[in-house]
Amino acid sequence: MRLKPFARLLGLAAAALTLAACQPDAAPEPGTQTPIIVGEEIVLDSGIYDGNRTITVSLPWSYGDGTRSYPVLYLVDGGAQQDFIPMAGLAALGSLSMQYREFILVGVQTENRYVELTAPSDLAEDLRWLPENGGAADFRSHLLDEVRPWIEARYRTSGEDAIIGESMAGLFITETFLRAPDSFDHYIAVSPSLWWRSEGLSHEAADLLAAGGFGGHSLFLTIADEGEDMQTGMDRLVAALDTGAPDDLTWWYQPMHDEHHHTIYNPAALQALRLVFAPEEDG
Repeated sequence: MRLKPFARLLGLAAAALTLAACQPDAAPEPGTQTPIIVGEEIVLDSGIYDGNRTITVSLPWSYGDGTRSYPVLYLVDGGAQQDFIPMAGLAALGSLSMQYREFILVGVQTENRYVELTAPSDLAEDLRWLPENGGAADFRSHLLDEVRPWIEARYRTSGEDAIIGESMAGLFITETFLRAPDSFDHYIAVSPSLWWRSEGLSHEAADLLAAGGFGGHSLFLTIADEGEDMQTGMDRLVAALDTGAPDDLTWWYQPMHDEHHHTIYNPAALQALRLVFAPEEDG
């Protein structure tokens, strides 16, 4: 894979955080205007997509202090105009409050999320809505074979990683967990769109769990008040986990039925990070 060796700093004055290394050495003069930098936007030349793809990276505040390594959280729909900025705020909260361990945040931007995050479906109802579906395998390869090696070659990563996403991204994450569990250590799926393929993934969950390979991983599931086939798909998945999850799989199902599809992400992500990246015990 060829990589274009350039990055564009994101000067985002609306964000309320900055890396410690960006702090000025002396007090600025009144009226001084300084961009607040939350990370980098990096363009990769993807062989899988035969063109440019964009990722975003935000480093922990302590990154510049020494040689310490950090876990990585991969954010699906992680472009600067997608979910990167809110999640960068939650990453900074880990540094400020120590509710969870600091981590490197890597956003993976989607270009057509509905195509890129769905498994193939030939069901008439799916084809009417999304005739060009089924790009999840390519997106997974882009993430695992292009983005992750690029990150691990350039940053001090600890070897521990997690992936987070909501809605269609939550569907992609749930499918990756069930079909390729060794892809990541931790999976966080917020209101996953399990209605896709007439709830097909949830119907397959029990058999996929029986295939094994889930030990040592963790899964966080939550859902808002969507109801209907979102909820029935989740109920079927949770039932499969209740009866078929191995003892060494750590998993949580914490429904948030007081939230809506457009409000659940931040409170769910906060709770998930407290569990998945729980602070290490002293000693």
